[in-house]
Amino acid sequence: MKVLVFNSYTTGQKHKLDNPLSSEDCSSPDRLKARIKELCGFNAEGWYDKDRDYRLPAAEMFTGPLFIQLREGLKQIREHEQYDKNTIDLYFPWYYCRVDGKMIPVGENDTIVPFDTAPLHELEVLEFGGNGVPERTVDLLESYDLVISLLRQDDIESLQRVFEVERAVTMVFLLPKSQRKAVNEDLPNVHVVETGRDLQKSLRTSNYALKGVVIRRLCEAACRDVFQVFEEVKQNPQRLIEIVLNKS
Repeated sequence: MKVLVFNSYTTGQKHKLDNPLSSEDCSSPDRLKARIKELCGFNAEGWYDKDRDYRLPAAEMFTGPLFIQLREGLKQIREHEQYDKNTIDLYFPWYYCRVDGKMIPVGENDTIVPFDTAPLHELEVLEFGGNGVPERTVDLLESYDLVISLLRQDDIESLQRVFEVERAVTMVFLLPKSQRKAVNEDLPNVHVVETGRDLQKSLRTSNYALKGVVIRRLCEAACRDVFQVFEEVKQNPQRLIEIVLNKS
């Protein structure tokens, strides 16, 4: 089985800069290209300074509590002897920070530069037939058997055209009760699994780390049960909470 975890960006980043990539830098292609070049260590004349090169693979850039838990879960499952027969990939939806300039979701191994995440909360709804991002995101999602979304409400609403289309892949959104309205649960194969204070207390974690802990514990359960849990979640998404709480 192929599993995709779709995760929002977090503010905790390895490089803490006074001038990371900003929303203003994305106002024109030329400005964006120049700023990314600068954050890769090159000045206006093209001279390279290693100490000003802040690019990293996405898997190494983020340092927040959610991502630490998520990364630990992925590490464990990928060391399992059965991993090649069942895979789990991590992607992020927003692309402006990509060094290669491609307008597609960011994978763990894609190189990015530090950026200010705040403007991501004010994104417009992306329409089909525009910049092509919704179409490419749909293609990505439909190449998997199971998609687990850790996206915030803002990200979901901006990508709502992607999520409001009926498709075969099972999509599970981890959301608190107050945010489940962001998802159209009337669509087949679209499911919301509620997170919130009760689950947070049960897992003895912070609200910031909660979704990461859920994925870490799901990966731990998969390692114990030889990956059967992913099929269980696909067939009955509400089983996810029982699995991470170690309930039969």
